[in-house]
Amino acid sequence: MAAPASPSEQDSPSEEVCPAEESPWQAPWGLAALRVIPAGPKEAPNGQEYHPNFSMDLDINWWIWQSQRLYAFADMRFWGEKGEYGVTNARDGFLGTSKREFDLSGGAAWNYAGPWEARAFGYSMSNLNRGTNLVTPYGLDDGFGVENRYYLSPEYAKLGQPGFDVARATFLSFGYYPSKDMIGNDGQAFQPGLMLRAYLIRDLWDWPCYAFGDFTFIGEQSFQPKLLIFDVGLAARPFSSCQQLEFRLGAENTADFQVGNVQNLWYASFRYIF
Repeated sequence: MAAPASPSEQDSPSEEVCPAEESPWQAPWGLAALRVIPAGPKEAPNGQEYHPNFSMDLDINWWIWQSQRLYAFADMRFWGEKGEYGVTNARDGFLGTSKREFDLSGGAAWNYAGPWEARAFGYSMSNLNRGTNLVTPYGLDDGFGVENRYYLSPEYAKLGQPGFDVARATFLSFGYYPSKDMIGNDGQAFQPGLMLRAYLIRDLWDWPCYAFGDFTFIGEQSFQPKLLIFDVGLAARPFSSCQQLEFRLGAENTADFQVGNVQNLWYASFRYIF
């Protein structure tokens, strides 16, 4: 009869394989972009018109409570202004640029059922140019809003998973801005209200490119129509080995119904989806 194994011969607890706990925090997802803007005017948050020459964009999202489909998001955009109105050294010439505007919005999103998503967010648009003030910049538009989205693309089913592509997650939405202000094309502040938005894409045959359109209607709290912001153009992903790289040619336009004015920003963009 064999003798029982000694304690030293038995498997010690330290040698047992324990399953690793899955971390509730996943890698963030979103996109980063650089836009080169050769032509077009824009209204600054202080109500003055200027001509941007580039913008740097970042859209970042991360899970707060993955099992309940709740995540946080932030959209940031930094604008540069070309050398005009004496904002840069005259010797800089065509290459002259100055920091001009920083836009920030962020909040929480809840995928509460199927393709439906509710959002609550705050926003601010800050003027970075001192203007005639020798000490600090002036001009800030801010407020908060709520939005409800319905996603059209099956891409949304992969939300927050490896390979999820925010650029292909098309949707329709409606929302409302309960507070504060925005700037119109006439340089005057107004109180926003109703918001309607549609982000749509269309693949072009079997080519590695697609057409896109991002349309946002903003009305006043008095229910008068005010702005239509639409970003339209073509996007291409020419590298089959790296589909995260995307190039866009487009026009970002802001139409003000009340003053009958449209501001057009033509741009070329390099984007990385992560």
